[in-house]
Amino acid sequence: MNVRRTLALAVAALLALAGCSDVSQPTLATPAQFTSVLGGTINLNGILQFVGLPNLSGTRHAEKYIVASQGGFVELNGFRVDIPAGALSQNTTVTIDLPTDNVLGKRLIAEFGPHGTQFNTPVTLSFPLTGVLLLGSPIEVARWENGAWTSLGGSVNWLGTVLSGTTPHFSTYGGKVVLAGG
Repeated sequence: MNVRRTLALAVAALLALAGCSDVSQPTLATPAQFTSVLGGTINLNGILQFVGLPNLSGTRHAEKYIVASQGGFVELNGFRVDIPAGALSQNTTVTIDLPTDNVLGKRLIAEFGPHGTQFNTPVTLSFPLTGVLLLGSPIEVARWENGAWTSLGGSVNWLGTVLSGTTPHFSTYGGKVVLAGG
């Protein structure tokens, strides 16, 4: 109950400081490093990170069979994909994988799969912001492809606890600080 009260007070303070403006633009630290992932390297510059290291021995994989005509969702540790009815061209086992190493495991990164799956209509990806270091800069959902992060935009819910954005296909995604110049 104390956590909820603290969170409510923090949100109220943010709203007051922002002059009741849109709270959909919080921010985070920008580690400047590359690390190995998926058989290559990934730039971690600007990728949001958790304040502490998440439990890497806990569940780091989720999958669910989605009937294309019905749609559905898959959720894992606050990461989620919502798939509208008809977005998939065929029934598919949809997966979410979270990093298991100490470097990537501390970042707001997830692999949504099957990798490369294309959608007839965009799906919504959601990322947990609870326990994430936010420093006030705008944040966004981004996709790692062709050796660079591609901005997908996105928004933060009114409580400041979830970052969401849409995508036309599956890949590796992360929450990141909007960096000047791209």
